[in-house]
Amino acid sequence: MYKIVYYGDKRLTTENEKIKHIDDTVRKQVKKMIRTMFNKKGIGLAAPQVGINKRIVVIDTSFGEDKEHILVLFNPEVVTKSTETNVMEEGCLSFPELYIPVERAQSITVRALTLDGKDVEFEAHDFFARVIQHETDHINGVLMVDRVSPDKRLEVSGELAEIKKMAEIV
Repeated sequence: MYKIVYYGDKRLTTENEKIKHIDDTVRKQVKKMIRTMFNKKGIGLAAPQVGINKRIVVIDTSFGEDKEHILVLFNPEVVTKSTETNVMEEGCLSFPELYIPVERAQSITVRALTLDGKDVEFEAHDFFARVIQHETDHINGVLMVDRVSPDKRLEVSGELAEIKKMAEIV
């Protein structure tokens, strides 16, 4: 299992490497990421959150209901977003115990590479779209606090400072 990288760690905002070949090393990283996600009770995890600067995302598509429904995406990119948005509180394993309202597109189209090496393009809506946008942000070096107003960021600045201290300890 991997350790989670916390807010304040530069690996969360570093440019991430595209996956060109899905080999045994990448497969092992994915398995370990999935175990980490479930152990930490997450519904999504991006490789930078465990200190791996690669464009890998794992998502529990049952959102905690069934460990058999895992989506693994390599190099995912959101190619279209609906103009309809919604605001919902988000949490993040890299921001322990912090929940903040984030505005995101209600529907998106995603292009990615799957675990079996196939190029896919699909639509995602509602909560599923939100999770994909959140995890895709991670591999683009964007954090959920980057998506909130300056006032909201100021409001949670104390919590952010505490999380940064955790990042320094680890």
